[in-house]
Amino acid sequence: MNTSTLYIIFLSVIAVGILADLFQRKIKYLNKYVIPFGISFVLSLIFIHILPELFHTNNKLIGLFFVIGFALQLLLELLSKGIEHGHIHAPKDRVGAKLLLPLMLGLCLHSFIEGMPLISIENTHHIHEGHHHQSNEISSIYFTMLIVHKLPIAAILMFFFLKHIKQSWVRYLMLIIFALTAPLGAVSGYLLSSSSDFNELSMLLLSLSTGMLLHIATLLVFEKYHDHKEKLINIFLIIGGLSLGVIFYY
Repeated sequence: MNTSTLYIIFLSVIAVGILADLFQRKIKYLNKYVIPFGISFVLSLIFIHILPELFHTNNKLIGLFFVIGFALQLLLELLSKGIEHGHIHAPKDRVGAKLLLPLMLGLCLHSFIEGMPLISIENTHHIHEGHHHQSNEISSIYFTMLIVHKLPIAAILMFFFLKHIKQSWVRYLMLIIFALTAPLGAVSGYLLSSSSDFNELSMLLLSLSTGMLLHIATLLVFEKYHDHKEKLINIFLIIGGLSLGVIFYY
């Protein structure tokens, strides 16, 4: 198991949270451009690599887990209030623990599940028609997707903490808990796939997580596309993110 990726995810989330705390205005300004660009980049990697890898297995459960992941994200957003998309849709009468605890539960469950395939897919090995995918290549691509998706969320989460939590030690404790969830998910996924006789469990975990990510990516892209305030800028950012994925990973 490559534990260095777990440390990178954990430390990068903490680092972005600290930067968001120290440079709130600058990070908020950058984030509104980073989010559509980054999620479009993730979307291109899903289309170019992850989906072909999943459906090449000829396992009928892949499609089922993909749909389950897509639907599961809908349920998780009832708790997380859509923070995975880069903003929070919370009722104004919800404050304090009534807002914080469900949001953290939904977001941490999301992060835990999407972390589960990270290490376990290193054990998979598939040969595609016309090209060859090493398992560590898919793992590396998924790791890149996870980082690009997770870091803007870490900044938004810190902005939320700054608004709703007075004590700085509580804010950073919550940030650490969030930072730990994806690595813990990765370790759990690795242990499950290693102890299972079903050798495609790791691909089912990847399918589940991809369904969740695709829900977030498509919804966010269409949200930004219909944003009339900066529609042209958002279109260029979306096309740029998609193009970058094609240029570097096709």
